[in-house]
Amino acid sequence: MTILKNARTRRGVAVVAGTAALALALIGCSGGGADQEPPPERDLGTPVAGEIAEGALDGATLTFAGSGGVFQDGQTEALWDPFAAASGATVNQDAFDAGKLKAMVDSGNVSWDIVNTTQFDTARGCGTLYEEYDYDQIDISKIPEGTITDKCMVPQILYGLVVVYNTDEFGDDPPTSAADFFDTKKYPGKRTVSQSTYVDPQTVEFALTAQGKDVQNITPEDIEGAFDMYRELGDDGIGWTTGAQAQQQLEAGEAVMGLVWSGRGYGAAAAGAPVAPMWDEWMIMVDSNGIPKGVTDKQAAFAAVNYSIGAEQQAKMTELTSYGGVNIDAKPEVDDQLAEWMTTEHLDTGIAPNVDFWVENYDALAAAWAGWATGN
Repeated sequence: MTILKNARTRRGVAVVAGTAALALALIGCSGGGADQEPPPERDLGTPVAGEIAEGALDGATLTFAGSGGVFQDGQTEALWDPFAAASGATVNQDAFDAGKLKAMVDSGNVSWDIVNTTQFDTARGCGTLYEEYDYDQIDISKIPEGTITDKCMVPQILYGLVVVYNTDEFGDDPPTSAADFFDTKKYPGKRTVSQSTYVDPQTVEFALTAQGKDVQNITPEDIEGAFDMYRELGDDGIGWTTGAQAQQQLEAGEAVMGLVWSGRGYGAAAAGAPVAPMWDEWMIMVDSNGIPKGVTDKQAAFAAVNYSIGAEQQAKMTELTSYGGVNIDAKPEVDDQLAEWMTTEHLDTGIAPNVDFWVENYDALAAAWAGWATGN
């Protein structure tokens, strides 16, 4: 297995594995903070996803900390700018970092109001790093079933860890199972898999699925065996440490298969690479809207999240970013190529993660992942 060392994080979303030195680097232009005046009492009425009374939050300032790049740009245009215009609030943008979040919470000086993070992060930090949601203030009636996985999250996007294969190589006999990814006799050539510093439970669950295991009934002893599956690929296995690198490997033909985030597979296809997704046994991934513990104006943060999950907002977000929306009534206008990559059209064949197991066994996973990512 080739080890690639320039590790970064998933779309900029850092999940800290192990002990790290945390620097308190607070931003000065956001809505939270220990010296902030308490928010006024407001009657916002019964929440309806995608709606806010005009001027209801005049004078409020919120900061969204996201994962950067075209994804955050698309969120800003589709969600947060329209919310600001409708509500009267100011919405600032910053880059999410797990270490900075912990430093803010530990210091009691929280300057972010909503963050883009993973469902595992909110589950692990629910009540300590993240506030519990008051779902009476959020209209979750149109959220896809099963995507709210802890009390400190409302889903933000749906995407997937998907096998992407080269159609020039395997178009006549494409892979149809997780086991096929590991079958280098039937499907010869190099395949790429994450070796980033982001600790990704779905990468483990994919290998266990290839072994015929039910991910809802796994044990801590299964974790190391999953990594052994990837190690046994030998010279046919290469690593990616960023989504951009995974996409480049597919575009260049360096890998004939990749276990990659669906948005990166689409990016390779949109760039002209002869690739297609395998929708059999793909791993469902959900990002969370998390509210940092100690946020100054929870009501305004809840209202912003409620607005962001409206059907119109989610449709536009998909059109701008290619990521699947979290409102079942959203009808994005997409071309045929993007439609082929939309995870929301294939939820019936996706495998949902065992979130509770990974919360309980995160330390064991992080230790095994560290060994995997460093080639040990």
